[in-house]
Amino acid sequence: MIRLKWFGHSMWKISNDNVSIITDPFTDIGYKMPTTETADIILSSHDHFDHNNFELIGGNPEIIKIEGKFNISGINIQTFQTFHDETKGSERGDNLLMKFELDGRTFLHCGDLGHMISDELIEEIGDIDVLMIPIGGHYTIDAKTAKSIADKIDPTIVFPMHYKTDVLDFPIKPVEEYLKLVDDNYHQNSNQIELAEDDFSSNQTITLNYE
Repeated sequence: MIRLKWFGHSMWKISNDNVSIITDPFTDIGYKMPTTETADIILSSHDHFDHNNFELIGGNPEIIKIEGKFNISGINIQTFQTFHDETKGSERGDNLLMKFELDGRTFLHCGDLGHMISDELIEEIGDIDVLMIPIGGHYTIDAKTAKSIADKIDPTIVFPMHYKTDVLDFPIKPVEEYLKLVDDNYHQNSNQIELAEDDFSSNQTITLNYE
């Protein structure tokens, strides 16, 4: 069983009984700051304060924040360099797309992706079961671009992220901007969800509460 926990923004914990991965741990941006979370692996898409608070996470995790291929605790990980803006990083720098495999399922966390990605990169990334993609615009791609990328990657499950909420004082758009572009949305009234085999039987967009 794969378990996911959303803390808000781009910070997730993805785990099974053997290994846990935390993505893009944030500083105090309005969301509740976790105080007891541990991980085996931290994946950081870029070196901005709302994505690189490694000291927040216990357990002496391995940290990946560069492009490359890795195997940590039996988990295959590959990162792909992209940009945080539409001008090849001249405004906000680089960004990593972070791909990893857990329990036979392949995840892609897009960090703060700021531009449409090429068909060549999509082909290099390969098959993805679960896509975590920013949709808020301004600092990242907007809902329309995110939907276009999701359509090209064609995962089974999409988790929108990096969008405006009641506690986040960023000039970005709410998740509704993305949900109105899809007709397969399911909302889990929790900040956690378990993914079983049945959840991969049809395409769906899933939203969670933040902690």
